[in-house]
Amino acid sequence: MTDPAPPGEGEARDPGPPAGTPVGTPAGTPAGTREAGRSRRLVMAWIALAVVVVGVGGFVLSRSELLDVDEVRVVGPAADGGWGPSAGDLVVATGIEVGSPMLGVDVHEAVRRVAAEPWVASVEVDRRWPGTVEVWVRRRVPVANALDPSAAVAVLDAEGTVLEHRSRPVDGLPVVRVERLGRAGTRMAGLAPLLRAVDAMTPELDPWIVALVPAASGVVAELVGGVEAVLGHGEDYHDEFRSLATVLTRVELACIVEIDVSIHASPVVRRDEARCG
Repeated sequence: MTDPAPPGEGEARDPGPPAGTPVGTPAGTPAGTREAGRSRRLVMAWIALAVVVVGVGGFVLSRSELLDVDEVRVVGPAADGGWGPSAGDLVVATGIEVGSPMLGVDVHEAVRRVAAEPWVASVEVDRRWPGTVEVWVRRRVPVANALDPSAAVAVLDAEGTVLEHRSRPVDGLPVVRVERLGRAGTRMAGLAPLLRAVDAMTPELDPWIVALVPAASGVVAELVGGVEAVLGHGEDYHDEFRSLATVLTRVELACIVEIDVSIHASPVVRRDEARCG
């Protein structure tokens, strides 16, 4: 008769975790898997910490003196010319203060503010790292004094933009007569013929012409001595002014009332014999 087997003998036994497996590791889990997970979590934690440190460091650096605005510089044609606001005035117009953070400079707002200056035709604002803001400006060029019936004066550019109001005309600029003056920065309408005539004037005529006036017959030049020169509706008035210059070298203005050069090849001179004595 066979002796009964000891308890458990003949039954399959659980071999248990492999030797060297840490206590508490689930059965069937490789020893390296948990270690790899722990390493990944540690790496992610370090990455998150690095991001925070870099972000905080960048914020602090951007507010430090290392990235402050050290200079606001105006450049471009006639950056500090004799007309209109000075370079210093334009720096103030940007609203950018020296010592403020470079990253905080609102370039678009600075452009808007400077472009609002009547004398500024175009403007660009750029950061020049580490600490310079460069303002490129193109100024408008004055071409004429505009004079209204009350004797108020404004300076105009070639497009009829009112650059500024003044107490008296600017020396060396022709005078055009207008019904009323616009506000500084606005463009006056209906001045194209007068401004074409201004552009065609030559230096030799400056001593003769007091003002250019719009009329039903076109543009009229008021000459010294109360004489009028009718220029008509010219395309560019160069021929009309050449004809007028020729006539002025051949007549005595004291006897003249009107010179019509609207047909420049055939000028007409109207005299007043009573004025000749």
